[in-house]
Amino acid sequence: MKYKPHRRFSDAFKREAVEASLSTTETQAQLAGRLGIHPNQLSRWRREWSMTKKSSDKAVENTGPEKSLQELEREVARLKKQLERKELENEILKKAQGVLRQARQVRFAFIEAHRSQRWRVSIMCEVLDVSRAGYYRWRTRQHSPGARAIERRTLNTFLLERARQLKNVPGYRKLWLEARDAGFCCGKNQVQRLLRDAGYRSCTAPKAGYQKPTSSLPVLPNLLNRQFSVGSANRVWVSDITQIRCSEGWLYIAAVLDLGTRRVVGRAMGAINSAQLVLEALEQAWQHQRPDGKQLLFHSDQGSQYRNGEVMRWLNTRGITISMSRRGNCWDNACSESFFALLKKEWTRPLGVLGRDEMADEVRYYTDEYYPKVRRHMALGGMTPDAYAAAA
Repeated sequence: MKYKPHRRFSDAFKREAVEASLSTTETQAQLAGRLGIHPNQLSRWRREWSMTKKSSDKAVENTGPEKSLQELEREVARLKKQLERKELENEILKKAQGVLRQARQVRFAFIEAHRSQRWRVSIMCEVLDVSRAGYYRWRTRQHSPGARAIERRTLNTFLLERARQLKNVPGYRKLWLEARDAGFCCGKNQVQRLLRDAGYRSCTAPKAGYQKPTSSLPVLPNLLNRQFSVGSANRVWVSDITQIRCSEGWLYIAAVLDLGTRRVVGRAMGAINSAQLVLEALEQAWQHQRPDGKQLLFHSDQGSQYRNGEVMRWLNTRGITISMSRRGNCWDNACSESFFALLKKEWTRPLGVLGRDEMADEVRYYTDEYYPKVRRHMALGGMTPDAYAAAA
């Protein structure tokens, strides 16, 4: 009878085996098989060599990984599942990019059209921020609608079709009139709600959330305050810019009027609407009139051409007091507005569309010859501006 010799292991081997078992992510069975020993023997060595008694001189500190291999595998599986979920949500978001801000009914229709074994209803409802109960109620109504639902659907179909025929121009008020004339018994608010839920927006409506950008250019107070009756010349100048259509495009005109005599003391024209037009008109007025800047008030609207840094420096250098109309209030600069209205009604509109050079010549004749020398002004007692200035 043969006896299997009993294997003996040195303390150094046992310590190395225990340290390896405490620092590896392998199971005890895997490590024991690699070392050629039985797993139970490795467990006994771990108990012996991991003693925490102070009297033990062969204790091994347990500095192994915080998590076992099984725990790490479960963590990896959980992270993979989360990653798959996020990838699926990204797929849904890419496909549903056009309906994220639409009404709930539009999002419900998207879910109905894309539901599948991969894109489950619960996930799409969560991504599109709608409830599953709401979706299923909507789905039930779609398959078995009541009388009121049929009426709303018919009205909604008519509204969208009529809007399409009218090139998406009318808003809900005009479409409500169209529906009422067609025999539908509906309210204005109902039409608005149906169009909003359908995602309809008139092409003339401003984009949702749009805000006009604010400018860093200065805005000065309205010092003129509609005091258009001025006793003498070179006390108040008013200015504005207008445009006239020509065969090559627009002709822009900047004019400076003296409220004391109602003369056009400065004028500039060009194909580009810029602050340079204002500077040219002001320079021409200054050269012709030679006023005392400290006694002169210059009034304009809040256009960027008048709030331009170069224009402001030009006025401040000469000591001119600056006044500006209130925002969106054309009556604060009524004299300039009235002058340009007369120019167009009396002179340029009957001429039709001319070239820029021809139109500029006509405007020059009106401002330099006809308006100051021929046209009588009721604010001047029925006199022409030149005659009034000479009499003063």
